[in-house]
Amino acid sequence: MNAIEVNNVSKKFKVSGKEFYALKNVSLDVKQNEILGLLGPNGSGKTTLTNIIIGLLIADEGNVKLLGKDVEKFPDITEKIGLVSTDARFHWALSVNDVFSFFGMVYGLDRKERKKRADELMNFFGLESLVNRRVDALSTGEKMRLSFAKALMNNPKILLLDEPTLGLDPSISIKLRKEIKNINKEFGTPMLLTSHYMREVQQLANRVAFIYKGRIMDTRKVKGLDLEKYFLKMVKTNED
Repeated sequence: MNAIEVNNVSKKFKVSGKEFYALKNVSLDVKQNEILGLLGPNGSGKTTLTNIIIGLLIADEGNVKLLGKDVEKFPDITEKIGLVSTDARFHWALSVNDVFSFFGMVYGLDRKERKKRADELMNFFGLESLVNRRVDALSTGEKMRLSFAKALMNNPKILLLDEPTLGLDPSISIKLRKEIKNINKEFGTPMLLTSHYMREVQQLANRVAFIYKGRIMDTRKVKGLDLEKYFLKMVKTNED
């Protein structure tokens, strides 16, 4: 059983009275324990696909299965997903401990389990010394580590990483990539990584799916692949 199965998914939007396909007959899968990189230029459909997988958008055609269950028929299955994104926002007045408590309650954990899980994650991400610090006093890197930790609060079976290092400085990006590798190794968590950073996908992913103008053009193993040449070739081929 695959962690994620996307089967012939299409999604249209309307802009200025004209319809266009954000996604067209998209199919891909994420296997257990692997990291699949979804690589493509800005506006290629990566975030639209992520939002369909987590249930924020409904596909016009096709379906998505998580752990073998159809997202539309079994919407509760999305609770087994953790989402990490640079768009993640926490109220400025909350402390790190407040964030863990709040999301622990959202995920239905009792007080004892919330405390146990929060302690484990703060230790894993090196957040112990920040437990009482307010979110608005955290550095960008600390906020991203908190976002990762929050996404793991409910022991998710799948992680979606939507442009997780977008806009971050290089040193923080390097640290976060190490965290992603550690999570995958420590917990065996399958991940879908959306990115337009070739080096990021090269470093993290087992396989890469290339998406362009809402279509999956190719899927390959990353090992031994010159991803930069591959990316440029795919763009050129699909623009000709």
